[in-house]
Amino acid sequence: MGSSELSDVAWDLVDHCRAVLTIAELNTAFVRLGVGDYSEAMVIAMKSMLRAGGPPLPAPLLDALTQLSEVHFFDQAFLNLVAAVTRADAHRPRQ
Repeated sequence: MGSSELSDVAWDLVDHCRAVLTIAELNTAFVRLGVGDYSEAMVIAMKSMLRAGGPPLPAPLLDALTQLSEVHFFDQAFLNLVAAVTRADAHRPRQ
């Protein structure tokens, strides 16, 4: 996965979490996406998901997020968030 895949996953994740993002989080996430700070935008989205208890990630987005963490360098805090989202998502019913 290259930087375009990183961008795609980040945009998709923020869009998917739009309903649980506060206005401030949404604005910050879109600014981060706009300047190419994709990992920070994903952190905002994942934290909002964990705080709100959802929405469940569609399987393709969860797979893409997991693959990103395997091929891109992310700090441990980011990897911990991916793991927490993955664990939480495994316990949610699929829509």
